[in-house]
Amino acid sequence: MIAGAPLKVTVAGGSIGGLCAGIALRGIGAEVDVFERDRGPVDTRGAGIVVQPHLTSLLREHRAPALPVTSCRVRRYLEPGGGDGQTQAMPQQFTSWEAIYLTLCATFPKDRLHRGAAVTDVANEPSHVVASVEGRGRIESDLLIAADGANSPLRRRFLPDTAPRYAGYVAWRGTIDEADASARLVSFLDDSFTFCDARSGGHMLVYFIPGDGADATHGRRRINWVWYMRAGDRELGRFLTDKDGHRHHASLPRGMMSSAMTGELCRLAGHEVHPILAELVAATPDAFVQTIVDVAVPQTVFGRVMLLGDAAFVVRPHTAGATAKAAHDAWVLGRNLARAGRNVDAGLKAAESLQLDYGNDLVRYGIALGERWANAQPGRRAMP
Repeated sequence: MIAGAPLKVTVAGGSIGGLCAGIALRGIGAEVDVFERDRGPVDTRGAGIVVQPHLTSLLREHRAPALPVTSCRVRRYLEPGGGDGQTQAMPQQFTSWEAIYLTLCATFPKDRLHRGAAVTDVANEPSHVVASVEGRGRIESDLLIAADGANSPLRRRFLPDTAPRYAGYVAWRGTIDEADASARLVSFLDDSFTFCDARSGGHMLVYFIPGDGADATHGRRRINWVWYMRAGDRELGRFLTDKDGHRHHASLPRGMMSSAMTGELCRLAGHEVHPILAELVAATPDAFVQTIVDVAVPQTVFGRVMLLGDAAFVVRPHTAGATAKAAHDAWVLGRNLARAGRNVDAGLKAAESLQLDYGNDLVRYGIALGERWANAQPGRRAMP
């Protein structure tokens, strides 16, 4: 805790990174308001996430409700030609974006999370920062956390030459409710973290996650899959063009894929991956695609503004580290501000050093995993 009047903190971005920051800073006695640009409800069919210690430690420290999780006992490695594959004992826990978000929302005060209120600009003053907030005017605080996502407008404001770098491949993603999947799919895939290298390179992975409302009860879960696939400029253009002919920049949202592209994806799955995984792809409603990018920043602190989470570093999903990194950034910030007392600038400087080390290490690790994956063929595992 910091002695004296509480620090006043503004957080730009009300997703996982912003809420982690808000919770960690309230934990040291700060007065925190989180502003989120989106007005509507969140997408409740978000991607699956492998549970990591940084996240669970933050939740436990701040007495959050139990995070809904699923689990498995083994990893299974399949070949495209079929068969039951090889198994390796390796217990793992999984969750979903929705489950994490709902848990964080249950921990952070509802009256301090303001939706439909984007932070549009910031101005540093000698001992504080002023944020321009949509519909709220100018808000003065001791510190502003920019947790406004992978395409962070605030990062562009301070680092205009730092942009996401395309890694040369995409992630096709999909989920299907357990109740809508065939008994054959559920039986084959349950209790395992399943991998399959594709014939032409890349790989697919599958695991169960909590279902609607973060329900992890058997019968109400979802099967979550990711298929990493190379995509040059021509392929990328096709993958990101929606059913109305509009080309998207970095991802094709759920429900926007054309019927022709859906058919092509199913045909590719039939040739490239294990038959059970091809069946899973064909059974999945509303698959979507995301480009894989890297972002690394040279600094995260700009006066009284700090970049946090994906606004600072964007890491590849192979690391299973994006959510854990947001939790780590928030914990490091809270701990160092508490140690610095009223010397906010010293606390920010100490937190920045740790944040940069961890972020750069995770980006490098993701690139190494991606390069290992890029040369993978059946019989040579892309993943450990």
